[in-house]
Amino acid sequence: MEARIVKLEDSSTAIRERLANIEARLEQTATKADLAALEARMEKGFADVIKWIIGVAIVLTATSVTVITFVLNNAAPKAPPPVPQPIVIYAQPAPPK
Repeated sequence: MEARIVKLEDSSTAIRERLANIEARLEQTATKADLAALEARMEKGFADVIKWIIGVAIVLTATSVTVITFVLNNAAPKAPPPVPQPIVIYAQPAPPK
């Protein structure tokens, strides 16, 4: 019986050391409020990223449409306008009197 008590007392010091380590880690652990704040920040960050992606996509689309329009309008040489046909006026015969 005495040996068991000595063994329990020896293990109690090891248990105290482990408990002290656990308590030290517990102070660093996040609480529900910390996690809620982190979730809110992450959602705001995701929303900001989505806004930037949509904005950049709109700007790139507008820029590419402008460049393509410019290239298609100015890349090929334009044919000179056709020479208008001369206006021909035919004299009508005078009506019989």
